[in-house]
Amino acid sequence: MKSEMKSYDVYNAQAVNGGNVWVMFLLLGWSYGSMNQMVKQVFYYLTLGGCGIWTLYRLFTLSGAIRKYNKGVAVRCGMSTEDMLKLELI
Repeated sequence: MKSEMKSYDVYNAQAVNGGNVWVMFLLLGWSYGSMNQMVKQVFYYLTLGGCGIWTLYRLFTLSGAIRKYNKGVAVRCGMSTEDMLKLELI
């Protein structure tokens, strides 16, 4: 029980909040940096969002990318499949 609570605490500290990522993306174009992909974020800014094409692509894939990133965090924290189901990561 105690180790389970610890894994939830670690998960909550490392996982990204989907709402915050969406707001940052819509206002500033910031999404990759929130998920530890700074090189992609720099290229995104340098290409002005791929002249808009990359931005349109990201609009449709951002929710899945957030879920995938948070699932990876849960796996690294040692969460069980049941715990990931409760968090709607699977």
